[in-house]
This record gives sequence, structure tokens and C-alpha cells, in this order.
Amino acid sequence: MTYQISPFSTLNQFNRELNRLFDDRPNTQRRPTSTSWTPQVDVAETEESFEVAADIPGVNPEDIEISLHNGLLTIRGERKYDNESSSASYSRRERLLGTFSRQFNLPDSADQETVTAKTNNGVLEITIPKAKKARPISITVQGE
Repeated sequence: MTYQISPFSTLNQFNRELNRLFDDRPNTQRRPTSTSWTPQVDVAETEESFEVAADIPGVNPEDIEISLHNGLLTIRGERKYDNESSSASYSRRERLLGTFSRQFNLPDSADQETVTAKTNNGVLEITIPKAKKARPISITVQGE
């Protein structure tokens, strides 16, 4: 199974760290802008399935879209502000908001018809079962 990482994710992280270095003063008016971010992902293979675990804390299940087309698994979603109070006074806001997208090429042995997904404690868990292997069968030839 192969996966794709945005070539700009490291550059975006470097930019955020630089901003954090120079922006340590309290600022109650500043809100993080919506941006793209990349969830950390673990991909594992067992004898029965392929398993993808993505860290997406703070993302509602309704804001996640998973699609599978021609062996390409795509995970998209968005982390939004949740019930933000206008009277709240923040000294720091670092949690990233905005959209994310990850894609993974599945091997031919993946059973694309029975994929399941659930969230558990901020982790999106996707299970892609492996297709049943064709077993050789014995065919008896009958005489006349």
C-alpha cells in the first residue's frame, strides 16, 4: 500500500513554528485562519485486512468523507470552530482548523466492497478487508 503526502506539509509546519516563535505575546483578538492540514496516519496490514488509523481530534464524523474509486482510498474532512464564544479571551490559539485530505493506493487484494470506518477518541479507523483468495478445486471427469 502506498500513500501520498503533500510536498508543502513540511514547509507549512516550518512557517507555523516561525510564527509561533515571533508571536509569543498574548493576543485576544487573533483567530487562527482556516487552512489545510495533514493528519498523521498509521497504515497496517494483517492477514485479513489493511487498517488505516488517522489522528483527527476535534473533527466531527459528519465532516469526514471517505471514498474509494479504482483502488484509490481518499479521506477528506474539515475541522471547524465548535461553539466559539465571543466573550472568550484567549492568550494563545494553536489548534489548526480547516480542511485535510489524504490518499492511499490500495493493492489488488483489497476488497473494496466491504470497507468500514469509525471514529474512536479522535482517531479515524478504516478497515479494508482482503479479498478471499481463490482456492483450487478438484473436478472429477466422468467416463462414458
